[in-house]
Amino acid sequence: MKNTLFILFLIATLITRLCAENRLFVDFHDGPVHPFGQMRTWPNALTREYCQAQLDGHKIFYPKTFVTSVFVNMIAGPIDMNNGMFDLRQGPTTRVDENKPVPSTVVSEAARTLIVFSGATIIPDIPEYYQKYPELLKFISSQEMPWVESTTLDGEIGEYIVMMRQTDEAYLIGAATNEEARNLSINLDFLEEGREYKALIIEDGDGADYLTNRETLKSNTKPVKKNDTINVSLACGGGACILIE
Repeated sequence: MKNTLFILFLIATLITRLCAENRLFVDFHDGPVHPFGQMRTWPNALTREYCQAQLDGHKIFYPKTFVTSVFVNMIAGPIDMNNGMFDLRQGPTTRVDENKPVPSTVVSEAARTLIVFSGATIIPDIPEYYQKYPELLKFISSQEMPWVESTTLDGEIGEYIVMMRQTDEAYLIGAATNEEARNLSINLDFLEEGREYKALIIEDGDGADYLTNRETLKSNTKPVKKNDTINVSLACGGGACILIE
């Protein structure tokens, strides 16, 4: 097994180096090559599908799986989990290859696109479903890489995570929880002193639940400044998205 892994790492490194020499990006799809710090030498290794990506791993990709793997696997490099499913109807979905419902909420799905460290954010659903949620679509569309700064604001392995990523134009915050609902207070001490900002806050709707009521949300906009606190409520298996401009 160790020899097999070594050969896979060697092949992956050689492929990435050859692509770099020819000015090509690399996205390893359906690994078996897990992240191993490769992009520190070869930044053209944008991402790789690993951790049995959510698009076809509904049967095992539960909320606790997500808030565990983002702490563990992303340490070694970028991964593509296919987050951002917005067709979360109850019962079987329209897909024929994997029609089990996604155990998540629509707000958590948007938040996960920000939380996951990846050189390419790949959203897997069809345009009509994103158009149903203009606030969440704006949140996803505002994710402009490369990030100016990325910071884990709060979290506990297997419980929840709050991630902030800064672009040239905005600050974005994504929060996700495991199967337990929770209230979080997010301090905005990372904002610039003396500036006024506008925050779009998107939360799970009343009665939301990752098993029984996935496609519901509520949003509001309010002015914020450095050291203000934003309180958000996350449903069971849910999340929150904040866009600060």
